[in-house]
Amino acid sequence: MIGWKVIPRIGIGPVQFSPHGVGIAFGCFVGAWLMARRARARGFDENHAWNTAAWGVVGAIIGARVAYVIGHLDSYSSPVQWLQIWKGGISLIGGLIGGVIFAAYYFRRHHLDFWEFADLGAPGLALGIALGRSGDLVIGDHLGKPTHFFLGWVYRGGTLISPPPCLTPAGHHVYPTSSGCILPGIQVHQTALYDAIWSLCIFGILLLLERRPHRKGLLFLTWAGLYTAGRIVTDFLRVDKRWVLGLTGSQITSIFVVSICAYLIVRYRGAPGAEGPKATHAGEPVSEEVGNPDSS
Repeated sequence: MIGWKVIPRIGIGPVQFSPHGVGIAFGCFVGAWLMARRARARGFDENHAWNTAAWGVVGAIIGARVAYVIGHLDSYSSPVQWLQIWKGGISLIGGLIGGVIFAAYYFRRHHLDFWEFADLGAPGLALGIALGRSGDLVIGDHLGKPTHFFLGWVYRGGTLISPPPCLTPAGHHVYPTSSGCILPGIQVHQTALYDAIWSLCIFGILLLLERRPHRKGLLFLTWAGLYTAGRIVTDFLRVDKRWVLGLTGSQITSIFVVSICAYLIVRYRGAPGAEGPKATHAGEPVSEEVGNPDSS
């Protein structure tokens, strides 16, 4: 049985940070580093990878907040509260969509092939999400329903900040669920842990898939399809707002993404119009370097 006391803030004196933000930043850095390393090994300008990551982070912040606000609009009393992201409330699925949109803009602006660079970044996305979830684990975010599952997590105290905890008459911090408040000591699903494990599995699948001849775009589509498929499953275990047919906003979006990825993989074995399969073993250049950081 796993569990720990949650830590909402870390730091020294007045300088305090959210472990959640630290985890996200760490995941983004590792993901960008891996993409840059892969780009350099294949003969591309690695600055494009770092620039893509920077644009992607901006898009992810915007997309994550917009998606969360749309899904929880009735929780805000004024539009000003929509911008108060420091108080918590982001959607990972929305962040990924926003990040991809901003990265695509960067690719278009610098005349880069979207699918080629998306394939370079796919393993980094999987690994970055897995590592980024460490912050969620520290603060006890994304807790789900009570369970006896062997990977279930035991809340052992500390202030839960997302969503705000409720209090018992005795003053204990507890986690609100659809079935009521969960006291410290009760085991629940920790969907952030499941998400991290699944993302590591996807990372391994992508590395194996890359060793076989494949069409351009297959790695990115496989990552997007597998990750969102996992979210469809784990969101059934989460305590969150439900929409049509008892589905969360992330599940509805994920079903749409899975459908598109499955269609493209079945129909084209990768990106539409991509060339035939080619081997892309680690360290083997597969195309000429394109663009440069100063082009427009």
